[in-house]
Amino acid sequence: MAQQNWAAPLSTWRRAFADEDGELWRRVQGLYGGNAGAWRARLQAALTTFSEAYPAGGDARLVVISRCPGQMNIAGMHIDYGGMPSLHLAVRGHDTVTIAAAREDDVVRLRSLCEDEDGVARSFDPAEFRLADLCPATPIDSRQALLDYAGHICARREQATGSSFDDSWSILPQGGLVYLESWLRRAGHSPCGIDALVVSNVSPSGGMSSSSALVISTAWAYLGLHGTEPGSDMSWADAIDGVGTSEWIRGTRGGTADHGGMVLGKADQLVSVGVFPAQDCGSARLPDDYVAVILDSGVPRVYDEAGKEETVLAYPLGTWLVRDVLLPAREGTPGWENLAPDYRQRIDMIRDITPGNLGIDTSQLCELLAAVPPCTTLAQMQALAAATGVGLQYAAMHERDIGNKFPRITADYPVHLRRRFTFGLAEQDRVAAMLEFLAAGDVATAFELVRISHAGDYDTEVTEQELHALAQRPAGDPRTRLAFVPGGYGRMTDAYDRVVTTLNRFLLSHGADAGAVQRLGAGWGGNVGGLISRRFLQGEPRAALERVVQEDLGLPALDLEHSIATPGEGACILAPPS
Repeated sequence: MAQQNWAAPLSTWRRAFADEDGELWRRVQGLYGGNAGAWRARLQAALTTFSEAYPAGGDARLVVISRCPGQMNIAGMHIDYGGMPSLHLAVRGHDTVTIAAAREDDVVRLRSLCEDEDGVARSFDPAEFRLADLCPATPIDSRQALLDYAGHICARREQATGSSFDDSWSILPQGGLVYLESWLRRAGHSPCGIDALVVSNVSPSGGMSSSSALVISTAWAYLGLHGTEPGSDMSWADAIDGVGTSEWIRGTRGGTADHGGMVLGKADQLVSVGVFPAQDCGSARLPDDYVAVILDSGVPRVYDEAGKEETVLAYPLGTWLVRDVLLPAREGTPGWENLAPDYRQRIDMIRDITPGNLGIDTSQLCELLAAVPPCTTLAQMQALAAATGVGLQYAAMHERDIGNKFPRITADYPVHLRRRFTFGLAEQDRVAAMLEFLAAGDVATAFELVRISHAGDYDTEVTEQELHALAQRPAGDPRTRLAFVPGGYGRMTDAYDRVVTTLNRFLLSHGADAGAVQRLGAGWGGNVGGLISRRFLQGEPRAALERVVQEDLGLPALDLEHSIATPGEGACILAPPS
């Protein structure tokens, strides 16, 4: 395939942005709508800042421009790292843009500016490093190899500093470049160094995945410098799953659906994003009578890295327990005759533990979940494996999925396995159920599922009685599904919960179809968001919503127009002016 030339001289970009009859201006209008003028001015200023920061070559220097929007997670929280799909929209007008030029050496120089809603810019410390100092001698050839490399880096950092987490902004593009350097080498390219400027108006604490937008934007620019187009010359699995997984080098332990949401976004659409491999699992128009909103909770986000590691680890640990211990104990017993004979081969990740995949029913799935211990440790799971004769299977799972990726989880660290594992399976079912109820016009039940998902963020146990009650519901009842069980993922604080529950009580007081919100981002604080009826955009309903925000919650006056998240196009490299 012929390489696309994505670069053009700075002077050519300047002229193209100034030409209101030109193709580039029409493209900017298509991306930003009513904010096109402001974005053109922002991009023109960024070109000037780039030329001042990197004066070599002047206006003749060839540069690539890429952009990546922030995203909003509508349904399917905390489940992408279990390979499960979730519902997203790319937020129109909230972009991270990278302007980049190639270097003849392997030096990377990065500058970053972030602009808040008032147009006030914050400049981050410049970063400079050599690719040779970061990248392994043997190219990373798979996502698993990237996970293992990230685990090695984090373990080494933990030994040196006492923490596996690096909170510097530059570690994010570094991780992406480590992955892309290997991918480009394997594809026959000679990876180069770059000079790059990043400008963004995606809030760094707003739950729109500003970190992921930075990773994707810089990665797309780097690929563009090598004539490579994501999704065409590079598969989405490599471009989204690979680049997204590179954030593990920072010390985070998340999935890649946020990256998929901001890459695969479509104007006016909610997109179901699959991961491992990354894929578009379908889309649906945002209901005409509703808008997506993102609201500042006023609650600072806190970080519990040990808690996050425990919740992520619960998925592969629970999957191993079901596949290698619980199902073999039931194989061939009365009532389990329909269990798929090749169930072991059918289960690789938590996403595979569904009634349809395994040939079981909801009551049998509830029986399995009731057998998962409420709390356990890795040491106890290893002892159980030995006692049941599946020590080798446990060791293989541990090496692949745990290893040194979770440095805070010692052998005796408590893992609240049943509530975490049940949450993941229930949230996967909630994504499917929400799409089904929306398609059927039952927005009231769809919003109920949003509130149940929020309840799933409490650190609450899933009891055997709760699972038994679900199992006893009559066949054919639309509520006989795991979607209606919250689970307990443990990502909520009292202050954060108060904001969500207050807003949801207000919306419910206006009818079950008025809307629903929940937390955004990794949890424990930051913005909240969801879908609300358009009737709250004007008149007394709007005034009532504003009173709740100011008087009941004590937050600043609600700027509702700027709180609306309009679904927009996904990330791209801008085509150079002809």
